[in-house]
Amino acid sequence: MKIFTNSIAKDTIRLTIVSFILQGLGLLLNVIISNKLGTASVGVMTLITSLFSFIMVLANGNIFISTSRFVSEEIGAGNRNVSKIMRLSMGFSFMLSTAFSAVSFALAKVISAYSGGGSELAVSVRIIALSLPPAALGSCIKGYFNGNRNVKIPCIGDIIEFAAKWVSLMLGTVFLLDRGVSVYLMISVSILIGEAVSCVYFVINYAAEYRKFSALPLGKPRIEKIAPYLKLSLPIVASGYVQMIMSSLNEALVPLALLKYNSSADRAMSEYGMFEAMIIPAVFFPSVILTSLSNIIIPEIARANSAGNISRVRSLITKIFDRAFKYSFFIAGMLLMAGQNIGALLCPSDSLVSETLVKMFPVVPFIYLEIVLEGIIKGLGKQNFSTLNSLCEYIIRILCVIIFVRLYGFSGVLISYYASNIYSNIVRIIFVCRVTGVRFSVLEFLAKPFAMCFFCCQISSAAVRFISFSSTLFETVIYICIAAISFIILYETDKYFRFGSTGRKNCAPHNKNIAAQ
Repeated sequence: MKIFTNSIAKDTIRLTIVSFILQGLGLLLNVIISNKLGTASVGVMTLITSLFSFIMVLANGNIFISTSRFVSEEIGAGNRNVSKIMRLSMGFSFMLSTAFSAVSFALAKVISAYSGGGSELAVSVRIIALSLPPAALGSCIKGYFNGNRNVKIPCIGDIIEFAAKWVSLMLGTVFLLDRGVSVYLMISVSILIGEAVSCVYFVINYAAEYRKFSALPLGKPRIEKIAPYLKLSLPIVASGYVQMIMSSLNEALVPLALLKYNSSADRAMSEYGMFEAMIIPAVFFPSVILTSLSNIIIPEIARANSAGNISRVRSLITKIFDRAFKYSFFIAGMLLMAGQNIGALLCPSDSLVSETLVKMFPVVPFIYLEIVLEGIIKGLGKQNFSTLNSLCEYIIRILCVIIFVRLYGFSGVLISYYASNIYSNIVRIIFVCRVTGVRFSVLEFLAKPFAMCFFCCQISSAAVRFISFSSTLFETVIYICIAAISFIILYETDKYFRFGSTGRKNCAPHNKNIAAQ
């Protein structure tokens, strides 16, 4: 088991490093555009990106998750006959993406009219439509490598995709925006270039992989025909659709509600732009380590569950809880203590970013836990629960936006995040513990993470009092570094004294597959 644990840690570190770099560059891009065009323009760009993301998720069908899980389950069952799984996944993703590509291309003018973008947006929608098939194919192949626990290929693919998008968008912003080229066109072209280049990379690597596993003697696959495949994959597709549709509806309602509260349309779009392009990316930026861990644990839990190894499943979940709770509490403490300075660095022209980062610290643990909880639930194959819970979460969020934004303005947006995230993630924790039999320890998962966070903040605050800082940036970096070092020392010390105990509680051998319960 130690080998598996070390493998998970190494893969998580690889994905985390790549994600940190990519998200950091994305946040930098938002800051540059904000300084060049203003926060209101960032809000407009965010709305356009949300529309494009909506179309791409519909055409993609959550194929990355389904392929990763099915490939991992095939390997866990001992068959290793993944060629059939990949043929079914590729065929399904190609048909779905081609269908949505054709519909999007044909209805481009209708989509742009309802979105208020005019003829310029219609051209961009058609360009996005062309990117849907290569995006779906790339996600499918990426899912194969993730399920096979070869994370190097997805990492490099993500870097290539982001680099192509980022470079093309930056060049467009610097050289073409002042010449009358629309933001719509720049975003759509950058997406097409990024998806096409990364797809070529994934196809080349998969071709070499296919030659290897197709030459091996293969057993009978777990999924042989399209009907069983659709029965298993459609709930995953539905989950992605529900989350994207409800998320897009929420993102569309927020600026409208802010517009009704504010007397100025420019102020409403400015607040929306700062929230979506600076506040949310800043809050989620440290979560990349949990996102990477979530991508790794989906195939790990699916593989163990497929093999009927319930003790392995419980051990993984307990260790994931231990890491996620401690890390999320620590980041919440950093936002409370350093959020004011971080916001001032991101947006010195408006205090809204600084104030909001501090106000969001209590809900950060819930936001972060959702990332790993969803990975656990998908690995267990409990997709229907995930869909229903996500639906409830967004209903609560949308109702709060409708009710409270009109009354309290931007504070209503924060109320919606508090209410929806706290409710939905408490439900997720209860569900995971009941299904797997993992015991929730208040001491290990709440008291100890809080104590570690408090100690790190106090140590860092005491240290910076004795240093004279020449800039806010330097002070913030020093504070976070001291706190991070303190956290790592405490975490490693705690792990040393508890080595081998976490994960073995309530983990008696069991041959029954959790997904069948």
